[in-house]
Amino acid sequence: MAALRAGGCLCGAIRYESSGEPIFALQCHCRDCQRQSGSAYVAAVRVPAAECPLYVQVSTRPDLIGIRVASFDDPSWFRPEADIFVTSAQPWDYMNPDLPKYPTYPPGRSYQPGAEV
Repeated sequence: MAALRAGGCLCGAIRYESSGEPIFALQCHCRDCQRQSGSAYVAAVRVPAAECPLYVQVSTRPDLIGIRVASFDDPSWFRPEADIFVTSAQPWDYMNPDLPKYPTYPPGRSYQPGAEV
């Protein structure tokens, strides 16, 4: 049985639950994520959309959503699988050398139509 994980926004007005196991756990270093977070990267997971009707959804992959890991009540379970969009990473951003690095999306993980998950 998948763990039920709850989270929400800073002010507490929005709450969510996710029962889906992450399909992909990542640290995204793209400029959009940097600007949205005000940090060097965003820690995120991709879960089945049916398991959590909230947060980032891309029209080409309506079956998946992205959840910002820091919005979970307890984000301590997060274990990143890869650093993505490292071509946009800031030079002062330390990245774990043990994690795979990808210039954009890793093969089979993009939001392109028909891409494998």
